[in-house]
Amino acid sequence: MKIMHVLPRLEEGGVERVVLGLANCQARLGHEVYVVSSGGKLESLLSQNIRNIKMPVYRKNPFAAIPCVFRLARIVRRENISVIHAHSRVPAWICRIIKLLVPRVKYVFTAHAVYPRLYYGTWPIMKADGITCVSGTVLESVAGWLPARMPARIIYNPLSSKILPWVGSGETPLKHLLYLGRVSEKKGPVFLIEVMSLVKNQNWKLDVIGDGPAMNLLREKIEEHGLEKRVVLHGSSGEAPAAISRCDLFLCPSREEGFYLTLMEALLSGAPVLASDIPAARELTLSEAEPAIGLLPPADATAWAKEIDRFLDGDFTSGLKLVVKLPAEDEMALAMIGFYSEIAER
Repeated sequence: MKIMHVLPRLEEGGVERVVLGLANCQARLGHEVYVVSSGGKLESLLSQNIRNIKMPVYRKNPFAAIPCVFRLARIVRRENISVIHAHSRVPAWICRIIKLLVPRVKYVFTAHAVYPRLYYGTWPIMKADGITCVSGTVLESVAGWLPARMPARIIYNPLSSKILPWVGSGETPLKHLLYLGRVSEKKGPVFLIEVMSLVKNQNWKLDVIGDGPAMNLLREKIEEHGLEKRVVLHGSSGEAPAAISRCDLFLCPSREEGFYLTLMEALLSGAPVLASDIPAARELTLSEAEPAIGLLPPADATAWAKEIDRFLDGDFTSGLKLVVKLPAEDEMALAMIGFYSEIAER
């Protein structure tokens, strides 16, 4: 099968990591794979037998998107591509128009997040031949506006990194707190600075591993609250499993998630966790207490500071347990190939 994945960038991020693993596995399974993006630091991790095509498929400007459409349509025709697979809403527009130009190609969309019902954003998704969702939370969010007969499947993301058992920092009395993920306001690292400013009198250090559009704002908030010596910004790092293993408390403050991969990695390691009480977290976890110990109101700095204080005082034990079994990367790739085949037979 010939498969073309289209995503905005190949920079650090959950979607990018998933597509990278999916494309490499599909290529390893003998399929001919093309990856279309504007490029980025993860390009070097693509398998050598994958065709890497760079063009500005992230830009919402029609004058930038239209040349991409015609160039990719020519490739789809010439190479006899079987499936075009979009992983974001701008690529969905591009793939939808390619489908109009090359009707025989199958167009699949993967919903990696919870999308609001906006006609200009959801129309090209509604015109896909099929959709996969990374969680039940995401499927529920799109089910109300998808066409009734559209094939839709939940295909969970695989773990993309090796899980190391949690051992903690071993430091006393200093406790190491960890945020791992994209640095955007929605993900919550800026909110964490507000939280930590309320627990200044405790003995802690916060490590932030990740990069993203809110880095400057994050630095400003750290300086505003005088936490320059207590918050360490590491940028993107390939040492995520080791960082989770060595932290004392893992923090997941996101306001919205489609699939809470970092939460799952932390729980699988056995690390103590505090996370936002959002649908994706409730879908993936089971608490041994009611209300759930470890799930906190998103964006409630007072509630978060209170629980972190309890942890630092030795009066908190996370009660969250993982209840979802994640596929291996090859299993996820095979499930996606099966979905493509199902679409092709309709």
